[in-house]
This record gives sequence, structure tokens and C-alpha cells, in this order.
Amino acid sequence: MIRVSNLRKEQLAQTRETRIVCDIDCEFSQSRELWFSVPDQFGDWLTDDVYDAFLVAMLFPAMNYNHDIVVEGCVSEKLYDNVTHYVQPCERGFLPDLHEVKVDVKGFANTVKTQHLVGTGFSAGIDAFSTVYDRFVLEKKPDYKLSALFFYNVGSHGGGTEKARRKFHTRYDFLLPCAQELGLPFVPMDSNLFDFYQYEWEYNAGMLCRATAILVFEKVLDKYYTAYDYSYWEITHLTKLDYGSVTDLCNEMMLGTETLEVISDGAQYRRSDKTQRLLDYPILKRHLNVCVGDVPNADNCSVCHKCKRTLLALEIFGRLDDFTGIFDKEKYLSQSYAFKCYTVLNRNKDIYANDNYELAKRMNFPMPSYPVAWLHESPHIIWSAIKNLAKWVLRRDTSRVYPGQ
Repeated sequence: MIRVSNLRKEQLAQTRETRIVCDIDCEFSQSRELWFSVPDQFGDWLTDDVYDAFLVAMLFPAMNYNHDIVVEGCVSEKLYDNVTHYVQPCERGFLPDLHEVKVDVKGFANTVKTQHLVGTGFSAGIDAFSTVYDRFVLEKKPDYKLSALFFYNVGSHGGGTEKARRKFHTRYDFLLPCAQELGLPFVPMDSNLFDFYQYEWEYNAGMLCRATAILVFEKVLDKYYTAYDYSYWEITHLTKLDYGSVTDLCNEMMLGTETLEVISDGAQYRRSDKTQRLLDYPILKRHLNVCVGDVPNADNCSVCHKCKRTLLALEIFGRLDDFTGIFDKEKYLSQSYAFKCYTVLNRNKDIYANDNYELAKRMNFPMPSYPVAWLHESPHIIWSAIKNLAKWVLRRDTSRVYPGQ
């Protein structure tokens, strides 16, 4: 059983941070407290009167270890009903080894609103900028217009290590000037969530991690846009969708409450459509950041997979030179032909490759033929096949020596 209790707010004078904290009694972690922290200036934004965020935080560990959850406090009745009847079956539909667990709460209540903000998470990628452009720049209705940006440390920087925490702070500092240019508050939220999570759950539990982070601020949020990556067309017509992206769309809107609406934004466009709509948005040319490379200062490395697929789209649109201030064009071009070959070969396996391949066709942009691409990439393909075969053999050998492992 997982017992969640003693919800409270604490101030850390030394670091000028404010936390909300719960005691967690469980068998799978040495930590006994789960906390979420923000700089003191945003301390009043933390939700300290209902346990919603902590219930969602403990859901994936509970389902993994088959432990029921007892919350010694009140949660939103809508959230409780959705977690009990819909969210768990959805998770198990994609990860059958998970267990359906019971959730026992003290009672039901809604947070007392202190502000009425509209928020979104901001990473300065294409998806994030698309939401900012539609819901801040173009939005005319005050109740739907963005009024705050958020940046979370709940796994996406590499689990819960100190290296991940440093990366979180480095990336926040890197992105802050963009938020300041937009004129929106930009809230960093740190946590020790991964004291209770396994490292690889960053992927399997990513949607629940993000929902937890959103619910931390339900006291001040009326609406929250999640920047979705795939389009409705891709979800309907393409089958090579990853687990996380499918469950995001199925579940995230069920993780709101009576007072907080979670809206999935961006699925109305393919990634290339978003890119094209943003080409003349001036701030994009100064602050677009898509890199997943291991760079110390959070700049775009220009040669990681995400950088290359973004730059290929810009090249197809004929706008590569517009972004030389934030990408290294020459470094990209040194690898662009190989990446175009990858795109051709994987157009039926990789959704982003499919998007760029179809974009090139529409724009009459020259791409290698399939045979040429295969010949160019064949050494890499053969070597990968050899490594995969070796891994398979080693796994079989291991299973013979250690039965049941």
C-alpha cells in the first residue's frame, strides 16, 4: 500500500524556495517525502488544499508494483472518478503488465482559486511555439489567451539525477530571455518525483508526470494547453505511434478537475504545418530550441536527430539561412545527405520522417531515391543488424544460464 498524508507548504530560506510536500509511506523508495518547489515569488501559486497532484504522482508506481493508494486528504471528485474508471484501463491497454489498483481518499473537494490563469509548458520547440503563436499571439478571447508559461523537472531532463537537475536549471536560464521577450511569467518547478520512479519511466509515465506538474498549480489555473506532437491525421492513418504519445491524447484531458480544464493543443497540424505557419514569426528565429544533444549550454547542436529533422524541414521550405543565428548551417549540411537517406528509408516507420518526406514531395524538393539511399546507408544498416543479432544471441545465452531471469 502507498499512503499519502500531511500535505503542507514549506519555505526554504537558504534557497528562497517554497515547496508543497506530502509524506509518502511505501516499500519501493527510501524517500519519505515527495515535494514540488518554485522560487518564493511563485509560492502562492502552489496548491496546498487538495491532494490531486500527489494522487496522480503515485498512480504509475502503484500500478507497477500493484499497491493500492490511500490518500489521507481530499481530492477532486472528477479526477478521482477518471483515475478510477478511465485512466488506469487506458494505461493498461498499452502496458498490460500494469495492475489496476484501488484508490481510497478521505473525501472530495475542489481547490480554492486565487487566480484565473491560462498556462502551458514551454520548451521553445516547434510544438511549444505553435501553442504560443495560436493561443497568445492570435488568441482574442481573454479566457483562452495564455497568461503564464511553465517549465518542469519531472523526468524529461533525464530522470531524477543531479545531472538532470543541473540540466533543468541550465535550460530554464537559457529559455528565460524568450519568455521575457514574450512578456509572460515563466515558472520553474523542481521536484524529487524520481525518488519514487524508475529511470526509464520518463517515457512510460511521461503523461502522468506532466499531469502531476500541472495539478501542482491548479489553484491558479483555469485552463492549461498541452502542446501535442502528432496530428489527428497521423494518429488515424499511421500505425508506428509510440506508447507515450497515444496515451497522452487518450488520458491527459481526463486528468483535469472541476476547476481546471486541460486542453490538448496542436494535433490539428502536422509538424511541417506548424513549422510553415511559424516561419515568419520573428521570435522563432532568435529562440527556437529543439536540441537533444549533450551540449553544456543548451544551444542547438545542429546534428542530433531532432535538430536535423527540424533543419531538413527548414531546408525544404528554403528558409535555412533565416536560422543561422541559432543553428550551425555548415555542421548540418555536412550530415544532411545522410539524414535525407535516413528519411527516405524510414518514411514508413518514423512519423517525422514521413512528414518531411511528404513535405519534400509537395514542395518538389529533391530527395535520394530509395535504392540510392539504401546503398548509401547499407554499411550502417548491416552493422546495426549484426549488433542486434549479437544482443539477441546474448539474451538467449543468458536465459539458458539463468532460467527465469
